[in-house]
Amino acid sequence: METQSKPIQFGLILAGGKSVRMGQEKAALVHPDGRTLARRGWDLLQTAGCESVVLSLRDQQAMPPGFEDVAAPTVVRDLADRGSGPLTAIISAMHAHPVADWIVIACDMPRLDVETLKNLIDSKKAGESFLAYRSSHQDAPEPLCAFYAGTTRGLLEQEMNGQSRSLRTILSENHCRLLELPSSAAVDNTNTPEEWAMATGTSPFPAWQAELLEIWISPGNNFRGRHEHGALDHPVESVSEIECVAGQGLRGDRYFGYKKNFKGQVTFFQADTLIHLRDHFALPELSAGVLRRNLVVKGIDLREWVGRKFTYQGITFEGAEECKPCYWMDRVIAPGAEEFLKHHFQGGLRARILTDGFLRVSPAEI
Repeated sequence: METQSKPIQFGLILAGGKSVRMGQEKAALVHPDGRTLARRGWDLLQTAGCESVVLSLRDQQAMPPGFEDVAAPTVVRDLADRGSGPLTAIISAMHAHPVADWIVIACDMPRLDVETLKNLIDSKKAGESFLAYRSSHQDAPEPLCAFYAGTTRGLLEQEMNGQSRSLRTILSENHCRLLELPSSAAVDNTNTPEEWAMATGTSPFPAWQAELLEIWISPGNNFRGRHEHGALDHPVESVSEIECVAGQGLRGDRYFGYKKNFKGQVTFFQADTLIHLRDHFALPELSAGVLRRNLVVKGIDLREWVGRKFTYQGITFEGAEECKPCYWMDRVIAPGAEEFLKHHFQGGLRARILTDGFLRVSPAEI
C-alpha cells in the first residue's frame, strides 16, 4: 500500500502580468472579500498546509499590493535567459529552492478555495511527479492548480529547451494523475471583465461613487463639421434614463453607432463646472443642455480617468480624452466661455462604453 509523501514544502503563486482585456495586473485585482488576488492565493496556500509560500514575478514586475502586513514576502523572479510564462516561472522557483516540492496556482482563479487545495495536497502519493485536477472544460490536466515534484526540474528544462511551453501537454505526456474537481468552477480563470463579473458578481475596475444629476441627448449634431456653415438647431432632450450599448453609445443620441472605437460614445461633465459657469457669467438659469454633454455628474474628478476603465451604475466605461471646448461655447453661453472651460479640464470627459446597461438620474438637483 502506498503511503503519502512528506508534507508539501512550498506553494507557488503565479502572479502573471498585465492583462490587456482587464486593463491592469491580475495579481492586483481586488476580490470581493477585500484581498488582492495575489494575497488571497498566498493565504489559501498557507491555510491549506503549505509550509512556505512564494510569489512568482516577472523580472521587472512590481510587487502587487496586499502584502503590507507581511514582513518579507518570499519572491522569485523569472530567470533572465528563460523568457516568460508559467513554465519559466516554475523552473525559476525550482532553481531558487532546488529541494522543494510545489503546489502551483495561478492568481486569477477567484473561486479557488481551501478545500480544493487541501484535497490536492492530501491526495498526493509518495513518488508522484505530477498531480492535477481534470480541467472542467476538457479531458486534460489543469496545470495551474497542480503538484510538481522538485525532481521534475530536469524534465521541465528539457521540455523548455525542446521549445515546448505548454504545461498541459507536458503533464499529459508524463503520466500526470488526474483528480476530479470538488467544485467544477474552482479553477476557472478570468481573462475578461465579463468572466470576472460572472465569477465574482463584481467588476475588476474601480466603481464611481458619484451622483448622476442630468442626462442629455440630441438626435443630431449642431456644431460638428459646421465651422463654415453655422450651427444647426437639433434640440437637446433631458431624460431620466438612458440605455448604454457597448461599442455604440447612448441609444437615441447623435453619436450612437457613429464609428468603430469612437472615443466620444458618451461624454461626462462635472456639475461643479456648471455652477462655476453660472457664477462667472452671471447666468443663474444656464442649462447644462447648451453644453451638449451627455451626463452631468457630481462627486468625481473627471481629470483622473483618462486612459482608465471604471464602472458606473454597473456599466463599464473607459475614459478616452478630455472633451475640449471650442469657440461655439462663446456663442451658446457667453463670450469668454471657451477660454474659461479650457482651464483645469473643465470641458468634460469623453469615454467609450464597454458593457451594456441602463443609467438613471439620481434623485438630486444641481
